[in-house]
Amino acid sequence: MSQRQLHLNAFLLGTGHHVAAWRHPDAPAAGALDFNSYKHFVQKAEAAKFDAVFLADVAAVSGEGSTHEALSRSDRVHFEPITLLSSLAAVTSNIGLIATVTTTYNEALPFGA
Repeated sequence: MSQRQLHLNAFLLGTGHHVAAWRHPDAPAAGALDFNSYKHFVQKAEAAKFDAVFLADVAAVSGEGSTHEALSRSDRVHFEPITLLSSLAAVTSNIGLIATVTTTYNEALPFGA
């Protein structure tokens, strides 16, 4: 008989995957920009024996520009994934940390620059 395994991964997305998730009374208002919120979720996933957590990078912040007013209405403000996962590695020990990295939206530097 073959022994099959299921791997569990959590896809973390700042304020949640629903566009209005931030409106739930128990949701932290600044969760997308609060390291302790990510720390809490990753440590909960680790305690629940998840194999990994995943963060997706995006090319830009959605909204109507980069003003504080526009960012306050945005549902996709987030940390840069590699920096966040590096910080989370210091507070976890048995969970994989996975991210995508946006690399195609900057002009390449000339060799030796």
